[in-house]
Amino acid sequence: MESDSFGMKNPSPEAFVMDVQKQDPERDEDDTHRQKGGQLKGRNGLLRQRNRRWMFLNTTASDIHVYYYGSAQGTTSPHYPRRTTCLVRGLSSIPVHNQRLEYDPTLMTYFEHTICSSSTLVDNAHYNPYRYLILPMALESEGLYHATLAIAANTLRLSNSRYRLPALEHHNHALTYLRMLLTRERWDEKELDEMLGLVLMLCWFDISDYSRPSWVTHLSGFQDLINTRRERPGRSIHSQELASFFNRYFMFHLVLARTAFRVDNSTSTSSKTFVSENVLGSPHVIDPYMGFSHSLLSLIHRTTELAWTETETKSNPDPQDVLRLREELENLEQSVPAEFMDPDTECMAIAEANRLGALILLHETCSPRPGSKGQGLPILDSRAKDTYVDLILGLIISKKANMMRTAVLPLWPLFLAGCCSSTEDQRLAVLQIFEELEGIRRFGNITPAMEVVQMVWRQKDLSAQDERKGKQALSTSEERETGHEPRFPWEHAMSILGGWKLSLT
Repeated sequence: MESDSFGMKNPSPEAFVMDVQKQDPERDEDDTHRQKGGQLKGRNGLLRQRNRRWMFLNTTASDIHVYYYGSAQGTTSPHYPRRTTCLVRGLSSIPVHNQRLEYDPTLMTYFEHTICSSSTLVDNAHYNPYRYLILPMALESEGLYHATLAIAANTLRLSNSRYRLPALEHHNHALTYLRMLLTRERWDEKELDEMLGLVLMLCWFDISDYSRPSWVTHLSGFQDLINTRRERPGRSIHSQELASFFNRYFMFHLVLARTAFRVDNSTSTSSKTFVSENVLGSPHVIDPYMGFSHSLLSLIHRTTELAWTETETKSNPDPQDVLRLREELENLEQSVPAEFMDPDTECMAIAEANRLGALILLHETCSPRPGSKGQGLPILDSRAKDTYVDLILGLIISKKANMMRTAVLPLWPLFLAGCCSSTEDQRLAVLQIFEELEGIRRFGNITPAMEVVQMVWRQKDLSAQDERKGKQALSTSEERETGHEPRFPWEHAMSILGGWKLSLT
């Protein structure tokens, strides 16, 4: 028996799945001869007697300890340490140089040619705010200049470690500049826009730094600045366009954050204010920055309202509200922007995958909470959720090559489909897609999302085989400290992993 597992080896990520081959008659005959000679390899013979199927052997002793006791063994567990690989945490021990001019032209070129061109599904002045709104500001603002180079360096760092130090240095310069602006008693229109742009870029940096939890802090500060900006609306057309993008960015990230974990009430209440504002054209038209329509964003917001209201009141959602939401989601028709002449593009597939993800979220909202003894609200057909998972995976696989060309990845529906996968075939498909997305080495929030999905699988597998625990999962130390019960299984998994705050945008 392995010391770190209960009768099961702890494989490397590459060996996460084992393929058990069908019985081979010719080899069986060879085995018979070897058996007569006392050389039969019993393990190989046993495997060939089974049918071909996928076996997930990724449950360790630490997984079982977490399942039974609510946390990993101590604080030094090699399996679930608090994430310490983030760039910013090493800043204090790294000397900051005044300039790294040899990198700057490369970083700015990379941001303009690669990051900007792939940041949305449509690269024009109407739909690409990074190229036509943020980039011009970076050429005039010292703080945004450093923030832009920090984003570029941090993205390149995912595939080349030599960009780690430039990413740290430019991030530090941007943060210092923002602090300087915040110390002023009054701000003019340009300075308010500059601060909003800086906070947005710092939030983006932390998301790309393996979803570092401080991105949520930046989002909260972003909200405060937006409120100030609303009280003093910009007069120039550029400032008004910036305000529209800032509101869309905030709402997009806030609504999807609330599908993953509990968000502070002061931040979440603002979603009611902004969710229907600043729509580009018709609310049913797909926003090329988000990958789905604002109508769908509003429906996702309403679903999260049901989920968190139910958690606070300890009662099931109103069945009529659930059925109305299901009907609206099932009948929602999203249309591609006019710039897409061919509706059979990745744009439509991404939007449809997100719609199906919203239906999965609604099903999970009606399911009992992790560790709860309740029955949830069994008014939706559980078999439909499996169908949604299969449809999401099919859409992503069919358009995967085109989807991977831009940053508008269907990460949110893939994550939900992964967490709700019920068969080994589904899990295998999810794992393969995640590994291909990881291989792009351009998005720092892919790896932590995959790790959370795998933790959900481990906890589900242990729960399904448990006969001693009464199917009641224990809370983690973080959940006991805050007094908050997890609403979703992935929220519980993030708590196990050290209080992660995934961004699935």
